[in-house]
Amino acid sequence: MTLGAPSGAENVEAMPTFTNGHCSVSCWEFDDDEIAEIVRTRRVYTSVLSGRTQPPIFLAPESVMRGFLVDYGGTWRVER
Repeated sequence: MTLGAPSGAENVEAMPTFTNGHCSVSCWEFDDDEIAEIVRTRRVYTSVLSGRTQPPIFLAPESVMRGFLVDYGGTWRVER
């Protein structure tokens, strides 16, 4: 499924996601400088374009995310 930008949002692109009807998952890739900062600080930040609420989110590597999704339905096919 592809999620569109909220109405009036600037500099926001459509985002491809996987959904199993219970969970929606997006995949994010980091460049080398971003990886270095994450390793150095051990921090990743998230922002939701809402301003009034923060829905529950879950950040994890693919192996952990796939294990989590099994409890809530299907997961995506692994491309090799």
